[in-house]
Amino acid sequence: MDCYSNVLTKDNPFVPPKGARCPVNDIPPELLSLIFEVGARSIEDGEDEDEEDEAMAVYWNLEAGAKDGVDEDSETTNLKRSRVTGNDGVDEDGSSESSTDSDETFEPVPSFQVLISHVCHHWRVVALNTPSLWTEIDVSPLDSPPFERVQILLGRSKSLPIDIRIDCEPPDDDEEEDSSGSEDSELGQYPRSMTFSDLDNLMSLLVPHISRWGSIEVAVACYKHMFVFLSAVSDPSIAGAPQLEALQLYHHEDAESLTAFAQPDLVQHFKLFGGVAPRLKSVALWGVHVDWCQEWLSCGPNLLDVELAYHTDDVRPSWTQFAAIIRGAPKLETLSLCSSGPLGTPNDWYPEGSSGSYGDDYTGVIELHSLTHLVLAFHLPVYVSGLLRRLAFPALKSLTLDLDDGDFTDLVVQLAGPMMTAVPVAPKDGEKKRSLLSGLDTLKISGLPCSDRSVELMYTELGNLKALNLAMTYLSPAFLQLLYHPCSLPGQRDVCHVYLPSLATLSTADVPGHQIRELVQKRKEAGVPLKAVYMEENDEVTDHDLQWLKDNVEEFDFFEASDDEFESLADIEEEHEGSESEWEEVDD
Repeated sequence: MDCYSNVLTKDNPFVPPKGARCPVNDIPPELLSLIFEVGARSIEDGEDEDEEDEAMAVYWNLEAGAKDGVDEDSETTNLKRSRVTGNDGVDEDGSSESSTDSDETFEPVPSFQVLISHVCHHWRVVALNTPSLWTEIDVSPLDSPPFERVQILLGRSKSLPIDIRIDCEPPDDDEEEDSSGSEDSELGQYPRSMTFSDLDNLMSLLVPHISRWGSIEVAVACYKHMFVFLSAVSDPSIAGAPQLEALQLYHHEDAESLTAFAQPDLVQHFKLFGGVAPRLKSVALWGVHVDWCQEWLSCGPNLLDVELAYHTDDVRPSWTQFAAIIRGAPKLETLSLCSSGPLGTPNDWYPEGSSGSYGDDYTGVIELHSLTHLVLAFHLPVYVSGLLRRLAFPALKSLTLDLDDGDFTDLVVQLAGPMMTAVPVAPKDGEKKRSLLSGLDTLKISGLPCSDRSVELMYTELGNLKALNLAMTYLSPAFLQLLYHPCSLPGQRDVCHVYLPSLATLSTADVPGHQIRELVQKRKEAGVPLKAVYMEENDEVTDHDLQWLKDNVEEFDFFEASDDEFESLADIEEEHEGSESEWEEVDD
């Protein structure tokens, strides 16, 4: 055992040499506390992860033989097994008890806060009395009453704002298990997920601290869980959430209907926080509906980001309610509408007495002066077209489109045409009216069924675009091939140009490496080289092409697409099968 102990202590950054003085103990507690805060922030921001992993690898990833010989009575040694994600083994200080089973698999590294609180008594006292280290409260679906860890964190964080994340979604393996016939499955719960009563107990701990909530994120697979949460924060006794800056509610359950909410008994539109959340900056409501008229939505002076997604028709805001939301947010920078938005058709959105036609009617157009990022996904062509005729985006810089159902050729023509404004703007002599596309510097397209000629028209307007992201699974090959084929601009038929001359960054999915290499080479030869290229990690690329790309662009890397980023769009896939793009046989 002595041999193993020497191995552990020789290069262990947490154990000073015997008899040696530890100079760090001379640091005043106030300064040490500040150092801890900086360290915690750097971990949150992902700084120095590689260096940290390398420095701690020897200690945390011990050989099995050395690990089994560790003195289990040592608090520092036991720390390698401690965790803060459970609550069945939480001690009075908020740290999980470690197991002494030598056959147990090696556990992940504890959080930074727990690490520093177990170095020595002095550090522990300072860490436990530094409230900012304990303001993040994460609750997993496997947590259960009495939620000791949550209670401890609420105490340690004292009066500081707290950030809460509640995950009620069952583990992936539970979602795949057949639990049919069980009482839990009939209630919409999974065997290992948080129960409704558990969540109710959790909320009884958190709601008394609602005045300290800085952010709240709740993810559920069953809407009854969300209903429990909404009910708890809508209690009449709640006066408001004065420090809340982010509200993110996610209901990840496949809807059986696009028009009617699946559970009529849970359709209530709640008024959250007594309608008072004056500091709210970010709102995300995925499949979750609320009272669309409450003050923090209809009058959000600090709102920067609004995301509405996956709402059935019967729970969506009316045009009047939707207009109040965006009009009441003068600082709004990001608007995301994914299978959600104002109820009805564009003709329903015009005020009484107006023509209701598209022509040159500027009546009721809402100009969002601060909006720079717009996301539109899973809407019909007429819906998107009508929305863009009712809203004006003079400052728009980033556009994301994931549209699948229908032909969007006319929409592309509309985007390339004169930009909508709240009042008529006459162009100067000889000048063309500016299009919405012409002001973009970032564009992401995951779905946009349209003619290849309309893609040409779109690219002609993107002269200022700097970053392009293409998920090619459901896009016409023209979107990629036009990037390295010469073109002629209007009025300059005798001069050869390349589309998107300002493009510096390209991200792609479902494109092989050899095609990316060809694109990079041809744009380089044309004098408009790409500086950065990112490919989806599952795309095919040979070692040779990989090395070539790294040598010919300033930055090359792979990225991982999120689970819902490239959803299966069966209709588009069938539409592309059997139909040849006019760009598929273009000669080099």
